Amino acid sequence: MAFSHDLIAAFAVGFMGSLHCIGMCGGISSALTTAIVPGQSRTFKQQFGYQLLFSVGRISAYSTAGAAIGLAGATLYDQIPSHGPSYLRMLAGIMMILLGLYISGWWKILNQLERIGVRVWKHIAPITRTFIPVDRPHKAVALGFLWGWLPCGLVYSALTWSLGSGGAERGALLMLYFGLGTFPAMLSVGTFSQILTDFARNAGTRMFAALMLMGFGVWTIVSQMSH
Repeated sequence: MAFSHDLIAAFAVGFMGSLHCIGMCGGISSALTTAIVPGQSRTFKQQFGYQLLFSVGRISAYSTAGAAIGLAGATLYDQIPSHGPSYLRMLAGIMMILLGLYISGWWKILNQLERIGVRVWKHIAPITRTFIPVDRPHKAVALGFLWGWLPCGLVYSALTWSLGSGGAERGALLMLYFGLGTFPAMLSVGTFSQILTDFARNAGTRMFAALMLMGFGVWTIVSQMSH
């Protein structure tokens, strides 16, 4: 599968998985909105602008993680068989299936990964207080960057694509496209949080997203079997 196809796939995973983001992170996005100088009224344009900056920081965090994972994956290429890259892509497909099961509620296996991330988050969370209240644009970007490290099974699943990308630059680019896929939902949730949260929690919506992700995971695995 060409790298350009991988980018499209990463965007699609982010877009479909963002239904999970709305249900799980909508409260966080709304809380960040209230952190914008509490007590002061903000116009729709100002609130939207800060939500944009939060997402810029968040996606930057994804790209940073993607670069690190991509670099780590590249170092494995000399230590694994010639079909190693295909195996890593198959791993990404498996993670997509697990993500679908996670979103559907059929199997919460990714909770185990999130528990590991919680240990790291405990050290990051106190730093967020440094940037509250959010009264400057750079604070919004910084707070969004820290938010990007919040334990999330969706992000961990997407990072497996970076593992098989072949390098830091490609790993970062994959996670950039993944983050852009989540962008519409997370940018809107701060303004239309209740409407979007109700939509995301709808059983039919979540089931559709879960089945699409699992189908994509199966397709990814099958496409690598012929390599």
